[in-house]
Amino acid sequence: MSFSQDPLLYGAFAAYLMAVALYITHLSLQRVWVWRGAFALVCLGFLSQSICMAARWISAGYLPVTNLFSTQFFFSWALAATYLYFELRYRIHAAGLFVMFCNLLLLGSALPRDPTLPPLIPALDTPLFTLHVVFSFVGYAFFAMAFSLGVLYLAQKRLQTGLLPDLVVLRRLNEEAVFLGFSLFTLCMIFGSIWAYVAWGYYFSWNIKGVWSALVWLFYAGMCHAKFIHRWQGSGYAVLSIAGFGVVLFTYLGIGLLMSSNHPLE
Repeated sequence: MSFSQDPLLYGAFAAYLMAVALYITHLSLQRVWVWRGAFALVCLGFLSQSICMAARWISAGYLPVTNLFSTQFFFSWALAATYLYFELRYRIHAAGLFVMFCNLLLLGSALPRDPTLPPLIPALDTPLFTLHVVFSFVGYAFFAMAFSLGVLYLAQKRLQTGLLPDLVVLRRLNEEAVFLGFSLFTLCMIFGSIWAYVAWGYYFSWNIKGVWSALVWLFYAGMCHAKFIHRWQGSGYAVLSIAGFGVVLFTYLGIGLLMSSNHPLE
């Protein structure tokens, strides 16, 4: 990464860190200006990340998501965008603390990694690759949001605090996050299959990454059905949201770090 991009990257991390600190402060002070300041810092961090990503994209000539640093950075950007969507639409306020803390961990763990932009292999040099990756990580971001909302649902059920949305709202937001994530991840699977056919002549291979991606899709397809089943509503759905994100993290990080795969992004 060029030096000129470093202030944007570390500036985004600093903005998210201060936003988390203000959200924590809001839990005790409960002042409007505190969460507004936190929201402004999230917007600033998101803007810094967007400019940094655009600069890397222009420099590379392709969407830079071909190594672990780049995918974590893009995942963090997508998660911030997802949080902003829920905040602007539903005014979740203090409920943003947990998801932004997750985002802070995600971006912070990316900073020590090598940010070098590797050459793009021919199989990835196609718009299908870009669409596949974009829908994949934006879908992951909604699954992360569902994980956060699931945790908050269980916390609110126990604490019954006015600092968090009520259980009905948290349940509705959780279901929406799962549905949107599933829809986007479905598009990821479709474009990925077409990309695989164009590149290698088959729509699906039984490599470990492909199998676990299919399991992620099946899990959340089941969750979209489970919301209509009474015994899975409420706490059960929240637990499924938490468990599902565990499957997502293993598919994204666990396979690449613990196993070998012939997936082109490994």
